[in-house]
Amino acid sequence: MTATMQPGTPEKPRSTAGLGRTAGRGASTTLVGQLIRIGVQLGGIVVLGRLLDPSDYGLVASVAAIIGVGEVLRNFGLSSAAIQVRDLSRHQKDNLFWINSLIGLALMLLAVLFSPLIATLYGDDRLVLLTQVLAGTFLLNGLATQFRADLNRNFHFVALAGSEIGAQVGGLFVGIVMALNGFGYWALAGQQISQGILTIIILIPVTTWFPGWYHRAAPMRHLIVFGSNLAGTQLLGYASRNTDTIVIGATLGAGPLGLYNRAFQLLLLPLNQINGPSTRVALPVLARLQDDPPKYDRFILLGQTIMLHAVTIVLAFSCAQALPIISIALGSRWLGSAPIFQILAIAGFFEAAAYATYWVFLSKDATKQNLYFALTTRPLLVAFVLVGSLWGVYGVAAGYSIGVALIWPIGLWWISRVTDAPARAMFLAGVRAILGYGFATGVSWAAVQWIPIELPFARVALGGVALLAAIGLVMLIWPIFRRDVRSITQARNFLRSAKASKSGSPSVDIDTDQLSPARIPARTRTAGRTRLRIIRRLDRVVHGLAAASALPYLRDRAALQHATNQLRPFDLRAQRWHVLVAPPGEGNIGDQAMVEAFLENVEGPVQVLVRRPADVRIPTQHASRAHLVPIPHLIYGTGRVHRQAMALLAPVLDGARSLTVIGADIMDGAYSVRASSRRADVASLARSIGVEARILGFSWNGHANVGVRRSLARAGRMGTRLQLRDPVSSERARTDRFENVVDVADAVFAARTSCSLAVTEYLGATPARYAVVNASALVGRSFDQTTEYARIVTALLEAGLRVVLLPHVVRTSGDDAAACRAVFDRLAASGGLTDSGVVLVNRLLSPAEVRGLCAGADIVLTGRMHLAVQAMFHEVPAVALSTQGKVAGMMRLFDTQELCVEPGVGLAERMIPVALAVLAERESYRDRLAARLPEVQRLAALNFSGLPSATRSHSPALTAPSPTPHRQGPA
Repeated sequence: MTATMQPGTPEKPRSTAGLGRTAGRGASTTLVGQLIRIGVQLGGIVVLGRLLDPSDYGLVASVAAIIGVGEVLRNFGLSSAAIQVRDLSRHQKDNLFWINSLIGLALMLLAVLFSPLIATLYGDDRLVLLTQVLAGTFLLNGLATQFRADLNRNFHFVALAGSEIGAQVGGLFVGIVMALNGFGYWALAGQQISQGILTIIILIPVTTWFPGWYHRAAPMRHLIVFGSNLAGTQLLGYASRNTDTIVIGATLGAGPLGLYNRAFQLLLLPLNQINGPSTRVALPVLARLQDDPPKYDRFILLGQTIMLHAVTIVLAFSCAQALPIISIALGSRWLGSAPIFQILAIAGFFEAAAYATYWVFLSKDATKQNLYFALTTRPLLVAFVLVGSLWGVYGVAAGYSIGVALIWPIGLWWISRVTDAPARAMFLAGVRAILGYGFATGVSWAAVQWIPIELPFARVALGGVALLAAIGLVMLIWPIFRRDVRSITQARNFLRSAKASKSGSPSVDIDTDQLSPARIPARTRTAGRTRLRIIRRLDRVVHGLAAASALPYLRDRAALQHATNQLRPFDLRAQRWHVLVAPPGEGNIGDQAMVEAFLENVEGPVQVLVRRPADVRIPTQHASRAHLVPIPHLIYGTGRVHRQAMALLAPVLDGARSLTVIGADIMDGAYSVRASSRRADVASLARSIGVEARILGFSWNGHANVGVRRSLARAGRMGTRLQLRDPVSSERARTDRFENVVDVADAVFAARTSCSLAVTEYLGATPARYAVVNASALVGRSFDQTTEYARIVTALLEAGLRVVLLPHVVRTSGDDAAACRAVFDRLAASGGLTDSGVVLVNRLLSPAEVRGLCAGADIVLTGRMHLAVQAMFHEVPAVALSTQGKVAGMMRLFDTQELCVEPGVGLAERMIPVALAVLAERESYRDRLAARLPEVQRLAALNFSGLPSATRSHSPALTAPSPTPHRQGPA
């Protein structure tokens, strides 16, 4: 899926809900992509191996072994830092791009400068120009690094795999053409350069992010520290892995090095095509599961098992049948590589086993320990290679394999000391794979010894059958090994059913199939709802009586006054700010939309008061002037922690130009009496110290708790603007004798952004006619709305429309994702799904994306009022469920009261005729909405009228609000 992040917005910690489903889809996509890449790379090895000599490969390998050190420095671990970090702003991504690019440029110039020294080391003048040409890969890869990281971080595995495959195919084509025309080793250089150029050309259009200029204010230290530790580790690893190449090239020449290089490349073929891409899937998932140890352990063990078995079965077959495979693939002149490859296959297995250890170091943010581990073990590998070089090329291969085999258990011991990863279980899984596949390798090798080498295809065929038979025998007699293999076949089901991590919280901008609800037993759901109803009733009684007495407000005012007296006098030359008391948010698109509407319509600095940083997010374009201020217990706290919240509120109000409370539907106590009273009291507290205050466009149900009514009435008497967002609510407020009532419309009608990316993501570039349908968890608690909505969706499909099921609120207290998925699953079970006729939105869209999605719809059917608002924002008719009278009031603004439908049993019978009537007169309805929308938008803009401009000033100007009546449609 395509992530949407407006310029500079910090990416908030992503929900781990459905993270397993994302990993499953990512693993499948990556596996398919890597199978294609293996095919392309294998084809390149076969074709170029027959067109070029071993010495050609030896020359290029000689250069690559040295300048490859610079490639590690060029990356500097910053791609992994960008993927692993939980919060990454747009400015930080821009900075990472420029850092990688400048390092790449500097290394390119250094490689060109030192090319004569490299040629002198190997005693071959041809390496001067070859080094200078290959140095261009530094700059090309530096430019591409953060584009790849962005796709990886946002789980865009399809785009990432596509870019790599496209560049690989293009580079191979260039290399083959050059080899056919007699360019020799220059064909390999041309392949690498063209692949780097094509990578950039493909990545830029498929990545939704494009770098801006460098931003000095963006915090980079933690990213640089993470990257530098990782770069040090990678540098040591690279040096130890390439010591063999340098030793062979410098002592034995390009010919033996070419044979060794081909053997090593055949070894790396399965390793790189499985290990690297699996890390792309595993690292972002494990980073988000690190606070959930049981699930982390399951995932790391499953990942290691998949990795070991996928790599080892390939290595086992290749090792047993190395002679016929090389004879078929490369020809008889490369047969000298076969015994080298068989020795290196041992190292290949332990390299694959060690990757899970590497995942643990990175996902647990233990890169410094990883560096210490590398400093301790990599010299050991270099020592074994140097000792082995005394026995020639075979000794080098043996030394390398022994060193890698020893490093693996040391790594497991190390992570057991510095993390809580299941090191013992990881070790036992590796031992089982060694024994099982080692036996199968021996059987496969022995089975073909009677067949002459001149019949390579016969040897390969019989060896493959023997290998599979041996593995089957091991599975039959060894239950634990059988369980390991079975876990691979069931990996997809495990990943798809993985539950959310307990530490996750919904986020507004999530690029995963994160909305898959955890299945909760019906008995548990019923008990939870009963308990919630009892708590709410007690809350209404106890806190209503307390609020009615005014004691909570008086206590808060005294605490605020005490905290204010402790502050230093505010510098009158300093710039003041607006204060916005945010709604609960935390997965509610409507709440996020109101916050964004405020920021889009108010200039100057803004401090947004929230419970937790994950409640809402600040869009990129406002990140420089708006900041989240967590005060967890301001609205919902009690006792000492709430008094401490007053101490945190004091400095915020001391420098405030205005205070705005987002009211919406949370001001009348229907959800929480204490929270509604507290919000009104916060406005009163601001007025008590001379700060202009208002409550942004809210609904009033007319049956509010007495304590809430008194709190809101006190706020009005003290000068707070009570801005009612529909005529029904304003009539009720005036009936309750509230002062300073201002008639407005919902603040979201004053929004100024819209984004069509979700349309392209879910419906394609040129979508057919479609309807947007939302099944609300809020109204579906008292009846079986799944059956009702299944009938509604079926009716829309029969009317010739595609249907987009859109969750609008995703949190534990109201999970639209569960409701929408239940409808989708019901349709699938009944056979009601046509090919792509119903689309389930599997992530929480941003408000701008919702508006863009609604803009192209023929009709919107919703149980959430703000989804109807965002549809009418684009003059699209919306049929909405009537709740607490707030929707009916909004519909009166457009004279479309007939589009309100009562929820409950028989919903389909009531909603389908209304929806079909709208579709039959769609243009008429659009004309009606278009005629009234300007007036509604004028009313919405009144939410922000009179707000101070947040410029330097002595004190806030207190002006009495002038009530503005609604222009109402017929009652």
